[in-house]
Amino acid sequence: MNMNTKSPPPGRVVIRSYSPIVFLYPSLLAAILCGIWVTATGATPETPGASGLVFSLVLFVNLSIIAFDFGRLASILIVLVAVILGLLSTIYPGIGDTIRAVMDQPVFMNATFYWVWAVLIFMLIFLVFLKSRFDYWEIKNNELLHHHGFLGDVERWPAPGMRMSKEIHDVLEYLLCRSGRLVLVPEREQRAIVIDTVLNVNRVENQIQTLLSTLRVADGD
Repeated sequence: MNMNTKSPPPGRVVIRSYSPIVFLYPSLLAAILCGIWVTATGATPETPGASGLVFSLVLFVNLSIIAFDFGRLASILIVLVAVILGLLSTIYPGIGDTIRAVMDQPVFMNATFYWVWAVLIFMLIFLVFLKSRFDYWEIKNNELLHHHGFLGDVERWPAPGMRMSKEIHDVLEYLLCRSGRLVLVPEREQRAIVIDTVLNVNRVENQIQTLLSTLRVADGD
């Protein structure tokens, strides 16, 4: 009996690059939840509730993540600022009262607003994933292939001897989608191939490393 339960190395690895629009999924979820909440509670301009402010904050943070790179230092600074503000608000009640006054500002959007935004964001994310079915990278049969275009255009590079590195520049993007950048340098190529916004980048990197190791062993034999 074969007691080896280790899975065989992958015969091919698909690498897909996505638009940063995929990071808007928290805003999509917020729009859906706020739409449900406003519909269920019957919020009005006179009694707006907190849904408008919640959606606005989620959307603002989401857009900030897309607009800027939050490296490790920037992420640590943001956490420190939040902690300091929390401590100051407990020590100096006036600061806490000011923050609460800002947060208590009425922001009203009806249910139609949230459902429209939910549909629009969903359409954008869906189109991004649809595009990735026609524009992607693939490693198989000792080749690196770039499939692009609706007609199935393909570019080819040799996979054996290819160098690879992984880069994670934005901590918040990594937390949202485990995303990062892969840099591939085929043998005898001077120009690096940069593939941005690869979801589950660690898993994809491990698959590529396993496949490239298999190719090296095969070449050695």
